Amino acid sequence: MATKTGITGNIHSAQHHDSAVKHVTGQAVYVDDINMPKNGLVVLIGQSPHAHASILDMNLANVASAPGVMRVMTAKDVPGINDCGPVVHDDPIFASEKVSYVGQSVFAVVAETMTAARAALPLARIDYEPLPAILTIDAAMEASSLLGPPTQMIKGEPD
Repeated sequence: MATKTGITGNIHSAQHHDSAVKHVTGQAVYVDDINMPKNGLVVLIGQSPHAHASILDMNLANVASAPGVMRVMTAKDVPGINDCGPVVHDDPIFASEKVSYVGQSVFAVVAETMTAARAALPLARIDYEPLPAILTIDAAMEASSLLGPPTQMIKGEPD
């Protein structure tokens, strides 16, 4: 009995995505299509509107007291190290003093419903001091700004 392994065909042959039929026929199940379990909670992330800024003050009292909100979490609530970088440990779960990109997570709202969580998010009062941002490759090169120090991953003796 032969078993099928690997990829068949090559770059010049048409390949069908394994879920293509479900997508084009409307049968694909998306996360938003799945009913919430009874007593389930929704978590939404409050995100930075700035590409680069210092966080001067964060007042989440109105978020925490909003109807249906069970909890608000910030970097102070992360047990252990506030970092989720898998290799280079430079990716905070929640920004605490500075944000480095638009959309960076600053806090989380845990609520009974999506409606309650969405209503609570804009109640956050966060004071930012915008800082100069490097927004293009040319600007990064001019500033000698790299994502991180150059590294090598070597196993054995390549020579």
